[in-house]
Amino acid sequence: MPDMVLPPCHYGFQLYVNNGQLDLMWQQRSADVFLGLPYDIAMYGLLLEMIAKGNNLKPGKLIAQLGDCHLYNDHLEPARVYLARMQPAHMPELELTCGMYSTMNNEVVIPKFEDIIIKNYNPKPAIPAPLSVGK
Repeated sequence: MPDMVLPPCHYGFQLYVNNGQLDLMWQQRSADVFLGLPYDIAMYGLLLEMIAKGNNLKPGKLIAQLGDCHLYNDHLEPARVYLARMQPAHMPELELTCGMYSTMNNEVVIPKFEDIIIKNYNPKPAIPAPLSVGK
């Protein structure tokens, strides 16, 4: 901990089941809107889908509770590039061959890389942006 530049941003998530639907809410104290948050949304969305599938539930709401949401100064131009290239597009589709679940022995079964299939994903070229720590 003393060697860390910043304390961890993510500190918890909770799952809620209602009428066969699974919702996931996560909390983080700080969110880098340009570099970090899009990845966080994708990964928590994948976690929601994997847990729902592994427990025969329908994926429901993905809810974020974000503290300090910020856009670093050195990300302003990359963010402008991103916004300028935005167009309505078809969303990619996620297919999981198996889900995430726990066994009777409390072992967690996690899907492997090859169990996660993303269809119709057509990314645009990467937009370079430096990793920032308080700039």
